[in-house]
Amino acid sequence: MNRQANPPKAVAIVGPSNSGKTELICRLLGWFQSQGLEAAVLKHSHKPNLGDQVKDTGRYRRAGAKNLALAGPGLLQITRCLPEDPSVEQVLAAWVPDADLILVEGYKSSALPKIALVGSRLEQVLPDFSQVIALVSTDPWESRLPVFAPHQVAELGRFIQNFLFSGHEQE
Repeated sequence: MNRQANPPKAVAIVGPSNSGKTELICRLLGWFQSQGLEAAVLKHSHKPNLGDQVKDTGRYRRAGAKNLALAGPGLLQITRCLPEDPSVEQVLAAWVPDADLILVEGYKSSALPKIALVGSRLEQVLPDFSQVIALVSTDPWESRLPVFAPHQVAELGRFIQNFLFSGHEQE
């Protein structure tokens, strides 16, 4: 993929807490890499004070720094302090990763296309998610949407790749 000419496409992986979102994303990262695609990850958290508050970066934030960077061997972490929780659109506009696609954990109410991890609580959680394009479940489901088992990483990866790069996503 030409990363310069085509900005990364994004798909959100959503589901209840402890449903396997992080594990699925880790498996998808490996699969996309094996296909020659670079995937970046954006994780949404509802925790207001991320990071270690007693270390230097926390002290800098409390002292008023709105932009911080932490650099070390093999790591560059940039923090921008904002007055409110940024929308996924704001994050994606501000962040330009060197990647072909972005796997987003969370942002369940965003306009991004979503893969929903569901289980026996399908009826309880699905109405909370908009733009669902596929389901992942350990249980068999009858659905108008494609349904994948958690171990079907290659099949799900191909589905995501086809969806994002074949013009099916919404602009």
